Amino acid sequence: MTLPTCKVTLRLKDDNGTVSLLLKIWLFLTHWLSWLIAFGARIGHWRQGARFAERLGHTTQPAPHKPVIWFHAASLGEISQVQDVILGLQKSERYQVLVTTMTSSGANFAARHLPQATHQFVPLDTPSAVEKFLGFWNPQIAIFVESDLWPRLIRETAKRDCPLILLNARPSKSRERAPQFYGQILAQFDAITCKSAQVADGLIRLGIPGEKLFEFGDLRANAALLSVSDIEVATLRNAIGDRPVWIAASTHVGDEAEVLAACKIVLAQHPKTLLIWAPRHPNRGGAIQTALTRTELSSARRSQINPISPDTQVYIADTLGELGTLIQLSNIVFLGGSFGKDGGHNPYEPARFATAILTGPNVKNHSDGFHMLVQNGAGIRVSNGDVLGQRICGLLNDGTAADMGQRAKDLVDKAQGATTQTIDLIEKKLRP
Repeated sequence: MTLPTCKVTLRLKDDNGTVSLLLKIWLFLTHWLSWLIAFGARIGHWRQGARFAERLGHTTQPAPHKPVIWFHAASLGEISQVQDVILGLQKSERYQVLVTTMTSSGANFAARHLPQATHQFVPLDTPSAVEKFLGFWNPQIAIFVESDLWPRLIRETAKRDCPLILLNARPSKSRERAPQFYGQILAQFDAITCKSAQVADGLIRLGIPGEKLFEFGDLRANAALLSVSDIEVATLRNAIGDRPVWIAASTHVGDEAEVLAACKIVLAQHPKTLLIWAPRHPNRGGAIQTALTRTELSSARRSQINPISPDTQVYIADTLGELGTLIQLSNIVFLGGSFGKDGGHNPYEPARFATAILTGPNVKNHSDGFHMLVQNGAGIRVSNGDVLGQRICGLLNDGTAADMGQRAKDLVDKAQGATTQTIDLIEKKLRP
């Protein structure tokens, strides 16, 4: 839906007009210290391999022969959420899609999942790099994802009479700390889609007119349903029988001690319970099994084709591409990456399976998604492994996991139209 309009109090004027001090400083430094920025960027880009020339605005690609739709996404998390939007736009075959990212993980995702799109690393926010990039690609429309906003790149794109859209705007403490700076940058956009009414309200306070704002819901909630093997689900259920099951999904090293502590607490109260432990990186399977052995917990590893026996207390699912299958086995899921510094994982993926979702305290990558689930009684945040174990025991005792899971699914289902709405908006903003 379109948000109500509001009087604009912050405007980005021409170079002779009022510009925030922070923006002036940025433009000054990126102009006069462009050589130093390029030197530092070259060092940072070294880990990503070749193609540094693209950061300077150069390209080895042939000149576009169709109007260019340009998407900029910082990394894997951002580009993955607009995959379906890009694929939807490519169906017409009238446009060439250009994707820019900051990282090699984003580049690799584009190569695997968006093979018909052209990928480039985003140019440095210096006058020369921006001019070369825009001069070569001359985009018909520019679409930025979430929060990777480069002031000079945005300003120079807008000067070319190129429509700008910001997709999936999320809550931002940076905007709160520098409202004039961000208000002036965001004023350049012709349309901004927001994950929630909370985000839209914050942008209106920055002076962004309501008619530019669209509350479509979170694009991440539109991610494709994880694949499920019905045969494997049936096989595993047969092996598990009627035992209670909970899942620790996509865990990292920083989660492992806490999951182990929770497992002990759950088994003390519910001895028949099975934990299915699916580490984010399957090569952690051996280390997890060693830690379990030290605490005298019996385990089996899926990668080793170990069967689940009645004595198995932890089933280590150290394989790839099976998370959807595993989540089908329980309505209680702890989502990892949330006790260490990894920032958490997408809660909408398990939510689509009607699961009660538990998480640790550190979910900066998906804070708004977890906030929505917790506020609506569909998720639980815990401070440590002991509390995690206690909350799982509570769910096993009172049987409320099913109700929590259904609330989670209902919330995610409401956002399933976001991809279609986003495609419609982009097509309306494209120049004839």
